[in-house]
Amino acid sequence: MYPNIPLGSQSFSSFSLCAMIGVLVFILSVIFKLRKDTRFSEELFYIIPKLVIALGLGFLGTIFFDSLFKIPQNGGMKLAGMMFYGGVVTGIAALIPMLVFFRKNTRYTAKQWLDMITVPFILMHAIGRIGCFMAGCCYGMETTGPFGILFPDVPKAGIYHHGHKVLPTQLFESAGLFVLALVLHFVKHRKFAIYSVAYPIFRFCLEFLRGDNRGDYLGYLSPSQLISIIILVAVAVWFTIWIVKRNSEFRIIKD
Repeated sequence: MYPNIPLGSQSFSSFSLCAMIGVLVFILSVIFKLRKDTRFSEELFYIIPKLVIALGLGFLGTIFFDSLFKIPQNGGMKLAGMMFYGGVVTGIAALIPMLVFFRKNTRYTAKQWLDMITVPFILMHAIGRIGCFMAGCCYGMETTGPFGILFPDVPKAGIYHHGHKVLPTQLFESAGLFVLALVLHFVKHRKFAIYSVAYPIFRFCLEFLRGDNRGDYLGYLSPSQLISIIILVAVAVWFTIWIVKRNSEFRIIKD
């Protein structure tokens, strides 16, 4: 709705502003969670550099994966957009090895760290989606219903609504993420595991309301729906392996 925010004689991208606020909230939330630890400074020094590296690689991943999935419609690799899932996959793929291989320098396990940063990460994502709303990207399908909003055309990005109202799917997702963050705030264990199931399901359903062109795969699935399915299958496989392993250990103890 407001792609650029006036700042003196210059203007500043509203999406970039929300993204920076989101990152700041993410970092401050992690610091807040660690404040009661007796090794506060040591743990902070341990995790912050790793989070910065993961965020940086994740940012590159959003651009790379967006370009990768849009090769058919762009006729090649064009760095012109961002894909959230690309950032998540790249960031997590970078963070987990760092947490596993350098675990001697912290009192927390990789699983505990992932649980600790889950809610802060969701808050960052929720704020980022508000930035999408401000920028006018990631919009929903045309509607004449009460939730429709008239978005301005963005010729530079090739976005034209021709005077039609669309669903503010950015705000729908942001609201859902804030609710998920609130729920997980009161959950003590397996926050990351719950998020890994809840968000892909939520995103898969929300994609049916999207109206922007993101490409189709397997006939009718969007890239995000395809990735959501892959993540859910991966979680199901991991859970199955965990159950089998746990049952095996139980039988050994029982015998």
